[in-house]
Amino acid sequence: MATDRPPRVASMLLGIVPPPELPERRRAALLAVVSRCTVHNTLHEPPGIDIELAPPPSLP
Repeated sequence: MATDRPPRVASMLLGIVPPPELPERRRAALLAVVSRCTVHNTLHEPPGIDIELAPPPSLP
């Protein structure tokens, strides 16, 4: 957690456990693919966030 404001997660560590049969020469390729995935990119470059309240439900 971050020590300053606003309260938030400061950093994350994602551990990838490759299958034991993955050849050593393929490890760099796996890391490259994971480093360019959509979730990684979204967390690295966060999207804008808008918050709005829905209108109250109408009464019958």
